[in-house]
Amino acid sequence: MGFGALTVQRWDPAYAAAGWTLYGADLALDQGHPFGSMFYRNDTDDRVLRIGVKWHPPVQQLEFPALHPSKPELTSDCTEEEVAAVVLDARSRIGTLVAVNAQIGSFVATEESENAILDASGLGLERLSEDDPRLAGRGSHRPSEPDGGGADG
Repeated sequence: MGFGALTVQRWDPAYAAAGWTLYGADLALDQGHPFGSMFYRNDTDDRVLRIGVKWHPPVQQLEFPALHPSKPELTSDCTEEEVAAVVLDARSRIGTLVAVNAQIGSFVATEESENAILDASGLGLERLSEDDPRLAGRGSHRPSEPDGGGADG
């Protein structure tokens, strides 16, 4: 690897839906959230299952509805087990996409942009210098202080 190379974790095919093949996707990242559709074809009978990918803002999570291939409605020709297997496949692929996107972003981020990300998280996190006294004893396995002090708190 050359200077500035970044190693990223690949999608684990152990999560692939048995009997289904991903044959297309129409996805975009909207403010870091994946949005669109993933298309799977059944290996034995050529049924198509479209998995929607959308961000649900109030609960802050991704949703993966199993949709009809060409209509804006839920699918009706797949069993619950088939849907669960294909949704797990889609979730694992999208999870890898989001993780790699975040990893690349953190690799190229400046200190200023990382501070902005920490601030935007709403978690009250702050960057600590390596010589910050709150990091003393971080390697020990004692519990964090009840006042929420510490590097994570």
